[in-house]
Order: sequence, then structure tokens, then C-alpha cells
Amino acid sequence: MNERSPVDLDLPSLEATIARQFNLLEAPTVRAGIVSQGPPISFSRLTNDRPQPGRSLAPRPEEAFVFQIPLIMCPDSDVRYSGGRFNEPTSCIPGHSYLFDLRTGPTRRLDFPFDNIRLYLSQSTLEEFAYQKGRRRIGGLMQRGFGASDPVLFRLSQTLQTVLEQSETVGSLLVDYIALAFCEHVVMRYGNANTPNRARRAGLAPWQMRRVNEFFEAHLHGNPSILDLAGQCGLSSSYFSEAFKQTTGLTPHQWLLKQRIERAKTQLRETDASLATIASNCGFFDQSHFSRVFSRLEGCGPKDWRLHNRRR
Repeated sequence: MNERSPVDLDLPSLEATIARQFNLLEAPTVRAGIVSQGPPISFSRLTNDRPQPGRSLAPRPEEAFVFQIPLIMCPDSDVRYSGGRFNEPTSCIPGHSYLFDLRTGPTRRLDFPFDNIRLYLSQSTLEEFAYQKGRRRIGGLMQRGFGASDPVLFRLSQTLQTVLEQSETVGSLLVDYIALAFCEHVVMRYGNANTPNRARRAGLAPWQMRRVNEFFEAHLHGNPSILDLAGQCGLSSSYFSEAFKQTTGLTPHQWLLKQRIERAKTQLRETDASLATIASNCGFFDQSHFSRVFSRLEGCGPKDWRLHNRRR
């Protein structure tokens, strides 16, 4: 079993806080620490399948933003704010995004079913990400009106739905990559960040790629994050992610899976070890996870691959 990323150590308390806010039994959550100073980004699923009278609790005021992306239609969320303001009645529509400023203490009614993906991003994380990308300071996020069609966030939320359902078998690198894509989209669409990017970045230098390979080799059983890998190269997470893909043609998550599969193929070809043992040796969560990834990348299961490639 892979180790949890350090940013997930206080995840149970975060999940409990979010669930309590919306009077839910649970609020499955994953987190991504993609900058060195700001709080981790978090992605949660809020499913209210037992509507009840009353309203959600106002979150603790903080310099942060939340997007809620409905997966089902909700007739009227009746959003209100701590200052007494409230939104005009509006339906929450799948495919639309709804932006909340957590300084304003937003609450919603709980007497309708809802199923949302909640995407949390702090102001300090937003600013550091924008700085890494060579853009001017982002003073906050803005959305014209309440709710607007956003196919990008909707697709990301559909992916996160699957991630949250299988969080025990999802590595940090995949969640980090989703978080980077989320930040990039949010800065461009909601942060008025129209300053051009720096010139196209070069790929990783040979010494940087060598350090990454050595780190992967030493931590094949672990669950490295984007920050772990970027630190090996002396780069920010956003710079590293772009440079790594330009160098290899793969995301760090895809590269790590490829390295694990290559080691597994060596063991399948040269040893009599069981599939369960090989899965454990190569850093997969279990034999089932190993077989799924192997079949997807190689076009056949590990057992069949061994039969056709075994050294005589």
C-alpha cells in the first residue's frame, strides 16, 4: 500500500468540518499541495440525499474561494451571505460553476437534494501560482452574475467524481496535476489574468531529469507529490510540470506508472513471483490495481504478457 502524501495527514478533520457544515454524513475529500507557502487546494464531494429543513453553517471567514459544480439539478439553493445579502432565486444547473468568496459567509438551504463537487482555493495559493506563471498579482476571483456555463470545470469535476470514489488507489501526482489544471483555468477565466505568459519554457536539463529518475527509483513504492519532484530540480511546481511534459511527453503521474510497469515487466519475464508479489514490489496498491494499469498500458493482462515474453 502506498504511503499517504504529507498534505493528507489532517484530511479526516477537514472532511469532518465540511460534512458538519452541510449536515452530511461524509464529505469525501482529496488535497493537493502545489505551492510551497499557500494552503493545499482541496476537492470534495457534497451529496445531500436526505433533504431536511434548515440551512448550512457559514464557513469560517478566510481569504479563499470555493467553486461548487452541480452534478444534478437543484431547483433553488437560496444562497445568503453574512452581511444580509442574498442571491435572486436561481436553479443550480449541471455544467455551470458557482463561485463563493469565503469572506462573505455564504450559506444555502438543505431541504433540496444536491450533489456538488466543491473546489477550494486560497488567495495566497492563487497569488503564488500566478507569480510562478509570470502573471501580475491576482487580487481575487470574480464571476459575472451567480453561475455560468463552464465546460472545463464541469469536466474536471466529473474526473474528480471518479477520483473521490477511488481515492485509496489514486496517487498524489494525479490529484496534483488536476489541481494545476484547475488553477490555470481559474486564473485565466476568473482572475482577469490577461498578462502574457513568459516565453515558452525549456524542458528539463539532463541533470534535472537524472535527479527525477533517481528520485522515482528510490520512491517507487511511495506516493510522491509535484512539490517533491519539483524540489529535486529547484523549480516551482507549475514550471516543473510544464518542463517535465515537454521533456518526456508525459505527465509525472503517467511517467511514474510507466516506470512501475517497466519494473513489473522485468519481474514477470525473469522471476516466478506471483502477480500479488510483483504488484507489491512495484508500488501498486494491490494486484487488481496492478492488473488494471498493466492492461491499459500494454493491451493485455500481466498473466498473458508473461506467457508470451517469459525468458526460456
